[in-house]
Amino acid sequence: MKDKYFLLCLAAAFILLCSSFDNDMTDTKEIGIVYEITESKNGFVFCFENTDGEKMRCFSRSEPEEGSVYEISGNWSDDGTMFFTDSMTKLS
Repeated sequence: MKDKYFLLCLAAAFILLCSSFDNDMTDTKEIGIVYEITESKNGFVFCFENTDGEKMRCFSRSEPEEGSVYEISGNWSDDGTMFFTDSMTKLS
């Protein structure tokens, strides 16, 4: 009897875990602070911390302003390590 509930809980946890990963290529919007900007050959790579405290590496062709708040939208790279911005709107 306990095994049945354990398996049910395990299956529910697995479904929740799988649904938490957003690996589709839809446009994603984030609001957060830009920091650690470096110029690359094709644009600018920077760190971005969103309002949930999650940090990510981003790429943009236009230079963001250090320490400013932006709303960015774009898509993740295939391996999920870099966020490529389509648009950046400075909020403050």
